[in-house]
Amino acid sequence: MSIGAIELVQSGVKLTASKAGCFPDMRCQKNKFFFGELSLSPLVLDDVMACWLVNMAALESVEATTAVTWDVDGYVVSSYLSMLAMLKDREEDVHELRKSGILTSNFSNAQTLAFFKGLSQHLRLGYNYLNTLGRIEEYMSRRPVRIAIHKFVYNNYKTIAAVLSIAGALIGILKALYSLKR
Repeated sequence: MSIGAIELVQSGVKLTASKAGCFPDMRCQKNKFFFGELSLSPLVLDDVMACWLVNMAALESVEATTAVTWDVDGYVVSSYLSMLAMLKDREEDVHELRKSGILTSNFSNAQTLAFFKGLSQHLRLGYNYLNTLGRIEEYMSRRPVRIAIHKFVYNNYKTIAAVLSIAGALIGILKALYSLKR
């Protein structure tokens, strides 16, 4: 499954920056009503951080050879970077991640997209990535009607607002005419 940030937002999943303070923190949870939330640690990306991320992922691939338990492996940074790369299909996805506070970058949207897509080809998918991806898939499969309604409203909210305001104005005019007729 590969889904961009825009598609997640259209489906009713709110992208938020995690406040946990743990670098590779990733959580996907359902809210009480129609929406879900994908929370990721915020990342400030510049030349130095890009170099550090590549080096941390390389060190992790060398050090993490065996899993400690079934739900813990050593690929925490790789999982986090893979999740960020999966969320970026287009430059608009990078903009959406910037808007949500998850990503701050000195690079342009195109450069950021190219960095993550190039890096993601060499990363191992760890437990955190697979677990979070599973929760996203579960959210998407259990709420198809809600997702369809949310996508329609999200993509057409300007048209809906215009139609409602015109209808409100027409009702006001018709009420005024009816009261004058009396």
